[in-house]
Amino acid sequence: MINKTGIFGGAFNPVHNGHVHLAKEAVSQLKLRRLLIIPTYESPHKTVKLLPFEQRAEMCRLAFSGMEDGYTHGRCNVEISDIERQMGGVSYTINTLRELKRQYPDERFYLIIGGDMLYSFTEWYKYESILKECTVCAAARGGDNFADMLEFANEVGRIKVMPTEVVDVSSTQIREKIKNNESVSELVPQNVEKYISDNNLFK
Repeated sequence: MINKTGIFGGAFNPVHNGHVHLAKEAVSQLKLRRLLIIPTYESPHKTVKLLPFEQRAEMCRLAFSGMEDGYTHGRCNVEISDIERQMGGVSYTINTLRELKRQYPDERFYLIIGGDMLYSFTEWYKYESILKECTVCAAARGGDNFADMLEFANEVGRIKVMPTEVVDVSSTQIREKIKNNESVSELVPQNVEKYISDNNLFK
């Protein structure tokens, strides 16, 4: 039996409510039976210095805890994966995908990305190979943006556009607020906010 597995990767520096909302939407719309949350080990794109992997992974564990119930007709297992740490070096999506396919040969993979990443997808390392290994699923807002994304996705091929109510928040915004001693209680899960505060992160 082939199971549907979602792959949701990112720097998660820090993880926020937008990430959690998108994960829930993906599980529900794609009817996933497993969702792998994969913190980047070493990003090829980020110019911002990332927190240590362990801290970002712990924030993910806190943010996505308890997400298993209520989003699919069956149960979805949500796992925080350290596969990119195990692999080491720069984290390229195609390499992660191929290692996952080696570990889970009977899975069908869905790569979940934010809508803001769709238009730069063709600049990703070996993006055509990524499309052969999985189905790329991009979250879209409604209205004209949704129509534009559908047109772009159809041109590239093998990209699914998911209509969602996007939570407008970014990790950059959160880091700036913390530096300025402003509250981020509306932007991150409560347990993540406590972890950031207890460990004096992003100061």
